Amino acid sequence: MFKKYILVFLILGVCLIAIASETRGKEERQIPVVVSADVSLKTVKRGEAIPLDITVSNGLPSSIYLSTFSLIPNDWNGETCNVSLVDIYRDNKPGSLYLSRPKMEVPKTISGMRSCEVKSGGKLIIRTDARKWKLRDEWLPGKYKVIVRIDKLNIDKYSTLSVLADPVEFEIK
Repeated sequence: MFKKYILVFLILGVCLIAIASETRGKEERQIPVVVSADVSLKTVKRGEAIPLDITVSNGLPSSIYLSTFSLIPNDWNGETCNVSLVDIYRDNKPGSLYLSRPKMEVPKTISGMRSCEVKSGGKLIIRTDARKWKLRDEWLPGKYKVIVRIDKLNIDKYSTLSVLADPVEFEIK
């Protein structure tokens, strides 16, 4: 009789493990605001621009807003406001290579940031060059994995979001 209980518990354990493994990685987002990042060139030559497109998609029933100076690259890095490359890895080695974010020197002729609306069901694209972020040992040849975050997305007068994108991968040769 004792052997029957052990057999039943083993079968239940195997079933629970199977169910848990099926549901792992299928979590739904609690807040339907998605940030995705893409490098249009999966292979980049060393020293050339790394074109990074960051898309903010709004699945909320109302508009959200991102304050920024620019949505496209400029010489004073206005598009990097509220954009972070939080982790940068090369060749699957442990330890992020991130050193510092781009320095932003806003011209005196610019009075302030603008608030970019992302309507319900809409998207906003920010374009930049990933090389603007400094690494501990430069952007050397190798396979990179970069995690992007958008900060200070205003969803209402009381709440702001910071949203991470899934890692984007590219190679420098």
